[in-house]
Amino acid sequence: MKKILAVFDGLKFSDSTLQYAVKMGIQHNAVITGVFLEDPTYTSRGIYQLYSEKEYALDSVKDLVREDRKERNAAVDRFENACKDAGISYLVHRDREMAAKDLVKESRYADLLLMDASESMTRYREESPTHFVREILANAKCPVLVLPKHYTDIKRVFWLFDGTPVSIYAFKMFGYLLPVLNGLPLDVISVDLPETAMYNDMVKELVSLHTPQAQYHLLKGQPELEIPLFLRKQQKESMVIMGAYQRNALSMVFKASMADILVREHQWPLFIAHNK
Repeated sequence: MKKILAVFDGLKFSDSTLQYAVKMGIQHNAVITGVFLEDPTYTSRGIYQLYSEKEYALDSVKDLVREDRKERNAAVDRFENACKDAGISYLVHRDREMAAKDLVKESRYADLLLMDASESMTRYREESPTHFVREILANAKCPVLVLPKHYTDIKRVFWLFDGTPVSIYAFKMFGYLLPVLNGLPLDVISVDLPETAMYNDMVKELVSLHTPQAQYHLLKGQPELEIPLFLRKQQKESMVIMGAYQRNALSMVFKASMADILVREHQWPLFIAHNK
């Protein structure tokens, strides 16, 4: 892996994204591209709020523009200083058009995209997964690592296998892009359904070539209930691999709601890839 995109909102800077980006840059000797999305329609405060705060709205708007520019510049400086301190190569892209459109375009030319699970690129509070996160997950042209609010070292990996090609694709992309993590303990989680049973032998053969000591867990019940329940009982220093977040070709088992549930948990980094 050579190029990692780290997505930042300069008005709500994500420490978690910065920490994961720096760690992965060191581990994989990769260039970290800090993508600072500066959508012109997004400001820290609204016009109506400014009218209520000051008598002269025009001066207030000018002050707002200056304040937001100053905060965004400080965020870029923070990213650059962290990369310099860590001794890793980095680039800075300040995208000043529509945030989601710009980021999807950037993803075409990257190996991996890092993004905080709560990113919204709006001043309004949204429940996770936000509209922005959903749009990026559905349209990104490279795998996405959705990050929790707080950084933790990754000590174990869980792969959600549902028998579909996209699920297997996600596992292979994980192995190709993050070889440093291949040495960690791996748990393969499946639900006891025909779609998973028919691939049992081939899956074990594939996994054995990447992680010979992998463990297998066959759950019974509804995936949307049993998988989150199982994961909550595991150590929090874990990463989850899944390949089911697609708009037009949903997995038979891990429907879009599964990705939504796990993003909403804000507990684990989620490696999500699709091959559309």
